[in-house]
Amino acid sequence: MDSENVLLARQPIYDDNLSVVAYELLFRPSKAEQHSDNQENQADWDGDKATSQVIINAMAEIGLHSAADNKPAFINFTQRWLESPPPFDKKAVTIELLESIKPSPKVIESVQSLVNDGYTVALDDFEFGEEWIPLLELVQIVKIDVLVYSGEKLENLIRQLEPFRVKLLAEKVENYAVYERCRELGFIMFQGYFFCRPQNITGTAIPANKLVVMKLLAELQKPDVEIADLENLITNDPSLSVKLLRIFDSAAFTLRSKVDSVRKAIVLFGLKQLRSWASVIALSQLSDKPNELIVTTLTRAKMMEVMASHIPGANPDSFFTAGLFSTIDAFFDQTKDVIFNSLPLDESITNALLKFEGEMGVALRNVIHQEQGLWDQIEWDHLALYEIDENRIETIYLDALKWAGEIVRSLI
Repeated sequence: MDSENVLLARQPIYDDNLSVVAYELLFRPSKAEQHSDNQENQADWDGDKATSQVIINAMAEIGLHSAADNKPAFINFTQRWLESPPPFDKKAVTIELLESIKPSPKVIESVQSLVNDGYTVALDDFEFGEEWIPLLELVQIVKIDVLVYSGEKLENLIRQLEPFRVKLLAEKVENYAVYERCRELGFIMFQGYFFCRPQNITGTAIPANKLVVMKLLAELQKPDVEIADLENLITNDPSLSVKLLRIFDSAAFTLRSKVDSVRKAIVLFGLKQLRSWASVIALSQLSDKPNELIVTTLTRAKMMEVMASHIPGANPDSFFTAGLFSTIDAFFDQTKDVIFNSLPLDESITNALLKFEGEMGVALRNVIHQEQGLWDQIEWDHLALYEIDENRIETIYLDALKWAGEIVRSLI
């Protein structure tokens, strides 16, 4: 990406069936822009400029539909952009009013005009006040931070919103217990990283259907597994074989020859890659998990693989495996410690996953921070040792997102 562009990340927004219905585009200006202009106070990054930059970036360079995977994109709007929005597809964007915007007559007039034109408008980080009533009569969505509002405080806020025909979106949902509670209270959309965490950890027993997948993963990860054993393991599972060949025949792999047999896949890709891909398919068969968990997992794995290519002595296959198993607790609803007792993973991978140790662990921590838009927590100085800067990590992230999407489409 060009140095004048912002860093982009996206956060999924779910419905009550855990299907992704939209993405919020998160953004931050690059360091180059924060320090480039002495005449502007770049430390207090101008919201209008940031909003315009993310729209230009998303529409022109990445493609809005691509950035949001052909789903509506939630984008924060400042007052200036509210009054003069850029010409984009009304169905492709949901306008979020920043909490800093006051419900002045000018703002109310602008929102009325946008709604009349067919735009969807949401109030972000909402706190009730009488002055907001004119906007509540216009907007379609209200986002509530359920870390700030919980218990009786949340219930009171919902009662105050009952007279208005607005859809409730719970943001910063940190776990499944909060998700379930919000569903009971009438929320129909949910945002947060709860889907990357275990649902309910009760004891150490793994359900029978997940135990089958666990045993398959254990066989696949055995360090002394033979090629013939791996081929038999895959070919004896018709679903595994078909999905594996479908993946290798997808747009995500640019191969000169068609992969039409497991044996040919082993020859072309090697033992380590075959084990990783069979593991991906095994995890995808856990139907109680949202597809977005597979997208997130594959995005991490691909980012780890590419970042390993910048680190002297790093093994891309091991880094890929670390990314792949970084969400394993969410798939099995167990702690990583319990799961890794059953999986013969290399110690360096286990230490990276449990303690973020070594170069692999540092890379994984930075990948997760990029994914969640926590750019200030990325260890830029450390990454600079391997010539990975903001532009490079953003390119790695966007390429990995696109690649992961192609893989998931092949699986489905």
